[in-house]
Amino acid sequence: MQIILLDEARFDSFAINHPNYNFYQTSNYGRFMTKHGYNSYYLGLVDDMNIIKAATLMIVKNEKNNKRKMGYAPRGFLIDWNNEALVNEFTNSLKDFLSKRSFTYLKVDPLIIYKEHNIDGSEKLNGENNSSFIQKLQTLGYIHMGYNNNMEASKPRWNSITTLNNNIISLYNSISKEAREKISESAKMGNKVYKGNLNDINLLFSIINKPNPPLEYYLDYYEFFGQNGGFEVYFTKLEPVSYVNSSKTLYEKEEQRNNELNAQIQDWNNPNKEITINEKLKSDELVSKYKKNMLEAINLFQQYPSGLVIAGVAVIKYGKTVTFFASGINDKFKEQYPEYLLRWQLMQEFAKQGYEIVDFNGMTGEFNNKYDNLLKRELSNKIVEYVGEFDLVINKKAYYTGNKLNPILNWLNTPI
Repeated sequence: MQIILLDEARFDSFAINHPNYNFYQTSNYGRFMTKHGYNSYYLGLVDDMNIIKAATLMIVKNEKNNKRKMGYAPRGFLIDWNNEALVNEFTNSLKDFLSKRSFTYLKVDPLIIYKEHNIDGSEKLNGENNSSFIQKLQTLGYIHMGYNNNMEASKPRWNSITTLNNNIISLYNSISKEAREKISESAKMGNKVYKGNLNDINLLFSIINKPNPPLEYYLDYYEFFGQNGGFEVYFTKLEPVSYVNSSKTLYEKEEQRNNELNAQIQDWNNPNKEITINEKLKSDELVSKYKKNMLEAINLFQQYPSGLVIAGVAVIKYGKTVTFFASGINDKFKEQYPEYLLRWQLMQEFAKQGYEIVDFNGMTGEFNNKYDNLLKRELSNKIVEYVGEFDLVINKKAYYTGNKLNPILNWLNTPI
């Protein structure tokens, strides 16, 4: 067998049918990266019948000043990792192929699950576990880059995932109780979900409210992935009229309940007075909250009679997976949980369309209660910890000397 360069069509045909498919291993992503200063190569291991046995997209920073030539196979390789003979053949063939082209090393971060976790961070009983995978690669000359818990690597090592189900009730019950409560709360607030288009990417960028990556980054993703609905944007819009009506209804109902609880506290014959007092305190908080919402709703209606977009998300569809690629929220409305409603309604829709996986994308492995981490954990039914990054060393002298001189590779820190 030997390594050959594949054209885009042949690579894509192999990639979409591979069990390890992901949108990073596509010609769409390769062309996107080419536009952003990289060279993209599609490498395939073929047998004597010219049948592809394994393949990968490799991107290389297009800079002549780089002293070391390095490649990166994002979320690669497309290979049967359980076939040790094939992995060994592919590895050695890659080393030979890249050595002849003066490469120092190749970085790879395969979509192999190291461990599965519950949403509280504990390891899932009977969950997938590939602890031995790392040692197997190390015996082939791969250097494991560690078990990072944050966003230091090229791609996140921790991801939150929801396995979809056509039975919407079952799907709803598969996410956390906390998420279900927030979805219900958001729906009461007059929030509506709608689909945007190319003209709305500016709006999404303003909601994300981060200068890096720039607007062009999202526009380019739309250009290269948008064919046949591969890149889509969705929004949660606060409808002021609905917000006013729902806030008023919630306020009036809770105020009535609060009065009833107050009457029960005054009743000397009440055997559960302590419980009632606790319920009254909770009700006091809700009355204050709903009153504040009602006044805010009236003010919003005066300012934005046609509505206000308060959350947005971009998704990439590839194969049977939908990846929630980027999202943002108007911080003033976090307590209305518009992202919970937005993501839940999209999960339902994607399940109906036949998709099997929703990947909420990267999170940290610290399992704190920061908003983004909590959102992804509560809406997922599986937290996966991937094996992480490996360097396949091609030229040991250049690799180790370079590491001493330049421990941080700037090009790997570029958003990709």
